[in-house]
Amino acid sequence: NTIEESPLSKTLIKAVSYDWIKEEVLFVVVKAFHDEVIKDMPNLSLCGKKMIDWVLNAGSGCQTKIIEDCEDIISRVRGISTDKKIIAVFYSDTPLLDKASFNNFCQYFSSRNMNFIKLSRGFLVKTEFLRENYNIAQGTSELDDKCLLIMDSAKKINYASNILYNNISTYHIKNGVIIYGQNTVFIDADVEIDAGVVIYPNNIIKGQSIIEEGAIIESGNIIDNSIISSKVKIKSSYIENSKISENKEIEPFSKIIGQEL
Repeated sequence: NTIEESPLSKTLIKAVSYDWIKEEVLFVVVKAFHDEVIKDMPNLSLCGKKMIDWVLNAGSGCQTKIIEDCEDIISRVRGISTDKKIIAVFYSDTPLLDKASFNNFCQYFSSRNMNFIKLSRGFLVKTEFLRENYNIAQGTSELDDKCLLIMDSAKKINYASNILYNNISTYHIKNGVIIYGQNTVFIDADVEIDAGVVIYPNNIIKGQSIIEEGAIIESGNIIDNSIISSKVKIKSSYIENSKISENKEIEPFSKIIGQEL
């Protein structure tokens, strides 16, 4: 007897590989400035990372170059020396750009054998085409590029911050962290939390903090660049640049700075 092949197996789409991107794409980030919004815009931090670092993270694995903004950015990019086949240009004021979106832009561009595509905030271009053509018609984007929202107002900055915080907490929940009151728990991007940690509402966990398995973070804490070891229990306390050893129960309303307990 033979087993008939399932119709579904004939229709499955092969998973897309993005491995080629790191070999063929130069990832360029243009430093953007919006002094009318905030004086120190380049150093503005969202969820513990500067905006430019969020953008750079989207192109991780690729050769990367950071350049200053100018009136004729295409000419500025044309002057970059590279052996990469494609140059992808984005701006430092689009922190919602993530790796998945960047990969999708590159795949769309390559699969259609395009020479140039204008995005709402940036563009992709074949390096050879850029060097041989001095009058590039930029046009408008046909892609869904909402991830390239420009942070040029306080309203947009708050909107992006909320999205990033939600993405971070969702990531930890998927990894086995129990978070009660997700909208009132703020966790920076570089925080590490083990599965099995329980975090109650109204907590802020900042910097490069580490929360180990079995810790219980009750309400009302600020934890900044600190290690909370396994089975520690804390409530309504401020902990900065410190390490709390295993099985400790911290008295409520404690202020611990630069200590190892």
